Amino acid sequence: MYDDTQTKYHGIRFRIRSDLIKSFTLIVAVVFCLTAPAAFAQSAGLYPGNAVDSKTLKTQDKVEALFDQREYKRAHYIYRNDLAPIGDKYAQYMVGYMYLTGTGVQEDPVLASAWYRLAAERSYNEFLNERDQILSLFSDVDLVRSDTLYLELRRQYSDVVLLLDLVRDDLDELVEQTGSRTSARGSPVTVFDWRSGSSMSADQYFGRISKRVELRLKFMSKQLNMPDMNTDPEKVDIKELEIIVSDFVDTISDRPTRP
Repeated sequence: MYDDTQTKYHGIRFRIRSDLIKSFTLIVAVVFCLTAPAAFAQSAGLYPGNAVDSKTLKTQDKVEALFDQREYKRAHYIYRNDLAPIGDKYAQYMVGYMYLTGTGVQEDPVLASAWYRLAAERSYNEFLNERDQILSLFSDVDLVRSDTLYLELRRQYSDVVLLLDLVRDDLDELVEQTGSRTSARGSPVTVFDWRSGSSMSADQYFGRISKRVELRLKFMSKQLNMPDMNTDPEKVDIKELEIIVSDFVDTISDRPTRP
């Protein structure tokens, strides 16, 4: 197993404190709040989850302060239960780091590796390097356990799983409000958008939902390695997509190559 842990993992016992890593979610939030079609197009490569609201930003600040104050158990709880489940990759990394180092929790390098693998799924180099380094130290037995734990996390918190839920909710809203997956063309109704705090026509509001669905589907197609996947909100088969996502998160593809 992982005997002599203190020596073996010494090289990866550190935190990523970079402002760039801490602000990954914030950057996405700012871009995704932009409403012009051109801005949406420019942000297509970023994770198109829900915009981060002020409550989430306060939670991120709070948990960092708790960690710096060595309130580790409270910090771990917030990283694990409030931020990691919404796709915050920095939080997912921090859950792994705390398991790796035994900070506020019982030390468990294999469980840490599962969280590192989840944090690395958007291919940020910092997280990929951490993931690969810890996996390279494992025995075959540890790798099997890491795989099992990672699959459990993927089924709950993988980007494609989270986005599938958001796409499903958006499509349901479109159908409920307009009777179809298209905007309410010609509707005189004015809609208040709580995200931006502004009012707009129904056509504008539902048009933005359609564009948001399209962006999410395009991001999913890249994650799923399916460039030909239908990303048209009006034509996507949600049931088929559910099956594709289920198969994808049950597949391991990040195992290190053994010499």
